[in-house]
Amino acid sequence: MTVQIPQKLTLAQLFSQLDAFHSSPNKRPLHIFTVFPRVGIESISQFAKKAGAGAVIEKQDRNLYDLKIVSARKRQTAHGHLIDHGKYWHILIRTVESPTVAGNVAKLWLERLYPVVCRAYAKSEDLLNIMDGLANTEKSKLGLRGYILRAHDAPETMKKWPRDKPYSRAEIENVIQRENKLLDAIEFVFRVNSTSFNVRIENKGHFVFYEGSSDCFSNFYRLVLSRFDEIALMNHKFFSNRQRQVLNGEAKISKISLNPLKSLTKNDLQSLSMHLGMNYSTAVLHSGNPWLSMNVIDRGDGSSFDIYGYSSEIQVVPFNKASPESLMRLVYNISEIFPLTKIA
Repeated sequence: MTVQIPQKLTLAQLFSQLDAFHSSPNKRPLHIFTVFPRVGIESISQFAKKAGAGAVIEKQDRNLYDLKIVSARKRQTAHGHLIDHGKYWHILIRTVESPTVAGNVAKLWLERLYPVVCRAYAKSEDLLNIMDGLANTEKSKLGLRGYILRAHDAPETMKKWPRDKPYSRAEIENVIQRENKLLDAIEFVFRVNSTSFNVRIENKGHFVFYEGSSDCFSNFYRLVLSRFDEIALMNHKFFSNRQRQVLNGEAKISKISLNPLKSLTKNDLQSLSMHLGMNYSTAVLHSGNPWLSMNVIDRGDGSSFDIYGYSSEIQVVPFNKASPESLMRLVYNISEIFPLTKIA
């Protein structure tokens, strides 16, 4: 008797399956994450176990893997795929019952794996630039379903968009400035020629793909996800090699400045100090009257930074150990408090 060996799934076959599934009546949301790894795929199961979570990974195609993850909370599981692009990975999580549960399992799992696996980040204007690119695509229609604004000290705010009203960057930016909040996510429907897709994109590299017509996932991957990856890689490069170095006996620093649109008050700087104290090991050297000086240590990977806060500027100065992933997270945390700051 001949034993049938199961055929491995190729990346092209996976995309074809996702195109067909998400244009069928049985479609269910798919969660997608762009992440930066610090170790090889073969080490993930070991690190996940140490982190109190779990992972089972099986190779399929050249850079495609089946993935089963177990969150630390309630031992919930989720299944999907991992696509290895070298510098970054895509993690795809299928929805079996509740899309919310599937997304939360993946988020908790990724939190446990930090700093071995780090989520990508994008600025509010990065999300809007992606939307602009879609809106300017020839013979296309971009319909906004809604967007989410968030501030560190308030629940997220969902802004509904009138049905069939075209996307307008100016209108969204006006609301962002009026409410002084961070653009956290956008949900939209994009149509061009014979294809369409409905998706939500978030600035922490999390996408929820809902449905579409023919070739919907393949087109989303090409037009949206690939563009986000380009931005994430540019941001990662911007935050890389910032650690303090000693050259010819002199210390070389590479600070990052965040410039607010309005002057910061003593209360603003104290709010920054308290917020960072909840997420990092901190030592406050000067409490914000009229300026702030503090040291911040990332509990996950030990990266350390000095932070100086003034009325017109917040400076982040990396120490000898400062990973790009930790620096991205820190700047993002500061942006949650002061959403309208510009990074330089």
